[in-house]
Amino acid sequence: MMMIVGLITTLFPSSIFAAESDYDNLIVDTAKKPSEAGALQIIDHNGMKTLGDQNGNPIQLRGMSTHGLQWFPDILNKNAFSALANDWDANVVRLAMYVGEDGYASNPEVIKQRVIDGIELAIANDMYVIVDWHVHAPGDPTADVYSGAMDFFKEISSLYPNNPHIIYEVANEPNPNEPGVTNDAAGWQVIKSYAEPIIQMLRDTGNENLVIVGSPNWSQRPDLAADNPIDDDNTIYTVHFYSGTHAPSDNSLDRENVMSNARYAIENGVAVFASEWGTSEASGNNGPFLEEADAWIDFLNGNNISWVNWSLTNKNETSAAFLPYILGKHDATSLDPGEDQVWAVDELSVSGEYVRARIKGIPYEPIDRTEREDFTETIWNFDDGTLQGFGVNADSPIQDVVVSNVDGKLHIDPKGASNDLSDGNYWANMRLSADGTTVRPDLFGAEELRMDVYADQPTTVSIAAIPQSADHGWANPLNAVQVVPEDFKVQEDGTYKATLTITKADAPNLEAIAKDANDSILTNIVLFVGTENGGPVSIDNIAVSGNRAVVEEPVVHDELGTPSLPSTFEDGTRQGWAWDGGSGVKTALTIESANGSNALSWTAAYPEVKPDDAWASAPRLMLGGINATRGENDYLTFDFYLKPDRATQGALSLNLAFAPPSLGYWAQAVETVDIDLEALDQKNVTEDGLFHYEVAFDLTQIRDGKVIEPDTLLRDITLIVADVDSDFAGTMYVDNVRFEKDQTAPEISVSGVEDGQRFLVGQDVSVTPTVSDQFDKNPAVTYDEKLDTTKPGTHTYTVTATDRSGNTSQLDIEYVVYSYSGVLPPVKSDHVFKKNRTVPVKFTLDDGVLEGASASLHILDENGKEVHVGEFDSKENRYMYHLRTKALSVGDYTGSIVMELDGNTIVKTFSFTVR
Repeated sequence: MMMIVGLITTLFPSSIFAAESDYDNLIVDTAKKPSEAGALQIIDHNGMKTLGDQNGNPIQLRGMSTHGLQWFPDILNKNAFSALANDWDANVVRLAMYVGEDGYASNPEVIKQRVIDGIELAIANDMYVIVDWHVHAPGDPTADVYSGAMDFFKEISSLYPNNPHIIYEVANEPNPNEPGVTNDAAGWQVIKSYAEPIIQMLRDTGNENLVIVGSPNWSQRPDLAADNPIDDDNTIYTVHFYSGTHAPSDNSLDRENVMSNARYAIENGVAVFASEWGTSEASGNNGPFLEEADAWIDFLNGNNISWVNWSLTNKNETSAAFLPYILGKHDATSLDPGEDQVWAVDELSVSGEYVRARIKGIPYEPIDRTEREDFTETIWNFDDGTLQGFGVNADSPIQDVVVSNVDGKLHIDPKGASNDLSDGNYWANMRLSADGTTVRPDLFGAEELRMDVYADQPTTVSIAAIPQSADHGWANPLNAVQVVPEDFKVQEDGTYKATLTITKADAPNLEAIAKDANDSILTNIVLFVGTENGGPVSIDNIAVSGNRAVVEEPVVHDELGTPSLPSTFEDGTRQGWAWDGGSGVKTALTIESANGSNALSWTAAYPEVKPDDAWASAPRLMLGGINATRGENDYLTFDFYLKPDRATQGALSLNLAFAPPSLGYWAQAVETVDIDLEALDQKNVTEDGLFHYEVAFDLTQIRDGKVIEPDTLLRDITLIVADVDSDFAGTMYVDNVRFEKDQTAPEISVSGVEDGQRFLVGQDVSVTPTVSDQFDKNPAVTYDEKLDTTKPGTHTYTVTATDRSGNTSQLDIEYVVYSYSGVLPPVKSDHVFKKNRTVPVKFTLDDGVLEGASASLHILDENGKEVHVGEFDSKENRYMYHLRTKALSVGDYTGSIVMELDGNTIVKTFSFTVR
């Protein structure tokens, strides 16, 4: 897909475009399938090269392209491909296998398998299938990232040798994106030299399949290929266009016009295939431009040029065939249409609905996409104790009528008169009108007029109505509508109520007013009321109901302001920040206080049913046209705040991207900043109750090996808050967006050893450093996991940490190790003592008795049972304990000297025997 407007864009002239009936080639026959047409070949027809079937007859392919299979693999399902083949009548599908941009080069086995799955689905559904090696960013097909092209096409062609269903597209959109190709003959020569060995390999291995080759400037220059074609009988050249960017042309001489280039190509001896086109602008957004698309389709169909539309996705862009997720409006259409293998038309975008008709070759008859709602509006309810403007109409044949407000209802007593209950002869009955009313309800879309009728006993009441507006004054009712005794239900106060409904068929003026967009305001109403025997009745809750277009409340943003970086929002404007066109959230962007500072704020909520694209439901903020460079700065940083109304599960994933022209208009940071919503209860909040996150993105770590140099023009900055299976709903804030240079070294702390701490020789001490850095999540750390206690003396334990910017810090901790001379005679291992002796047990340390040190003696018998414990006395430079064997039975024993120093313990053992 073209991510930007091509260099040979032509502005549309001011004109009124033709209607569908003014074109000769929009309504065409159903496209022939492979089962009928067989292997494709380039043929001569009417003096021009074009695509032909196995019998040499012209054939046109019409179908759809997937979006990038790394992003939207869910389209690869049997129901979707069946819908394309059978409901859309497509005879071709294109598998857009991006190589860069997290595509094949990053995950070759997974992406290749998706292509194979797509091939199998296409064959099973009797469609041709384009295997698209999607050259896009970078723009030179010989760039290192595309080095696997030969091996890829060799493998696919060996799996499907000379299969007539398969078409190979070897270079989607060569372009100037660095490293790129120039928009001239030299650029074409690079592409040609790249494609020729692949084509030759296919021919040498017996694969005579059609091969599509792209051209410079996002495949807008097939004219260059016509001037220097590849020497192969079954190679065709692609042209790509977007109807909102690339204008039609009637001549073949304008090298600044894409259609003109295509005309030149077919007039000069090569066949052309529009393997990608869209109804939007080249960015994928705005429009759809369907009148311009009609001009293009008429040209393509009229010249037997096959075409494939971009794209089969529910991404939030105009060119997508399916509805995207839009907060508060609708969920995204599933890329699997279900077992009926049909997408309903209202599941398609406007572009999808249009392209489906053009693939089928039938008239485009768009559905009404107006969002509508059922409504009921009570106009008069008489709760205020007045007549609300009602009284006896001046032309009423019966004037002796008492009209009053009784118990909050309009009470009518015709005093025995007004008793014609027939459905047509209501003229003899009394007439009420609301001549004095001040209410002015809008009846547009109304279908019924309803009112509650009250009586002391079940009865029959007949009412006809003439609603009136400024232009619709009088239209005779066609029917008087009755409620009969069976319709009345007793109420708590003992009265009876029935609801009477007058339709547009009963009151022609109701229909006239309800469908008049210019005069739908009710100004008065005339009611013809007849009652059984002329008895009194009451009327209440006169209302209209129907179905009408939803009037959306406009989204009111705070002032846009001037694009600024740093963005502090202290001037009260958005400083250029706005919603990206593909944002799934487009609520009001306002400046609110966060943590004592102005911040850009918006509300967001993520859907329960998650769209296939994790970014589809995400708020996507863009600072457009800032045209900044990072300079010597390494990071883009900002303060991010959350004020959840609901946040109990999942996470939010913050992403950063730029639109540098020199890097293909897309450069995305490798790392994301993830917020675990399930851990919010462990995080402190600001004084105003917000969760605060200091966010930093490393500008030296960009996906696809791209490098943002200090002078790289970034153009746009986009922040994305993606949903990771979360239930978040609430308010988000961004503040202090800025570039920063990391000039702060990492901070180091250590557990396991402290400055001046004392240890004993041979003691096992584990040390764990903790390193934090303002920007770098994972600084390089050098340290030893164990403390060196092999030798006595004063030692230094050192930890160093270096962040990505080269800032280094070092922590040195001094500690002391003391040697332990062990047990002195007469106690030694395996010694034998007589019972009733006193045995002196003693040992020394290097520096004699240490302050704070303690030692104890533990005696265990041969069964491991502790039979004696004693504390050593410390005197001068030794530790002494007098062990009396009298308390011990005859037998073998183990003695343990336990030395404790500064919370550390070391144990030495010896054995002896008492006899």
